[in-house]
Amino acid sequence: NRLPVQVWYTLKRARSTPFGDRPLPAGTVQLYQADSSGRVQLIGEAANDHTAPGRDLRVQSGDAFDVTAERVQTDFTQETLPPIRRGLPNRQRVTAAYRVTLTNAKGAPVTVDVREARYGVWKIVESSVPPEKLAATEQRFRVAVPANGEATLTYTVQIES
Repeated sequence: NRLPVQVWYTLKRARSTPFGDRPLPAGTVQLYQADSSGRVQLIGEAANDHTAPGRDLRVQSGDAFDVTAERVQTDFTQETLPPIRRGLPNRQRVTAAYRVTLTNAKGAPVTVDVREARYGVWKIVESSVPPEKLAATEQRFRVAVPANGEATLTYTVQIES
């Protein structure tokens, strides 16, 4: 199952700098990058929200065409658990394992954030890259992918209901 890999840019806006001390109104941001000969080229546009002074500006400029992700479910089990207290219904525990293969066709290494989002009672019980808890409903894996190469993330999530 192929997944889109979104391209995000974060512009640091430290306080006590002309760029960081000003609020930024919502609008369209143009993104430029120097090419191999040093000429600045327009590489895209992105919409931004109102941004308070001192807050980093984070914008998404679309999906990557040279970095791809494929996610495959490699295992799935479901088991019935006894109720927490007498008189309550049985509980269910689902365990699912995934493999995410990231491919980078760029001539430079990239870091890809793979996110797992679920509601309810769940946890990552095993992973090849340490997860980082972003919120009660979301974990992030930061995966380094070499230039012109690939990297594989494997993880197992357990959900109880």
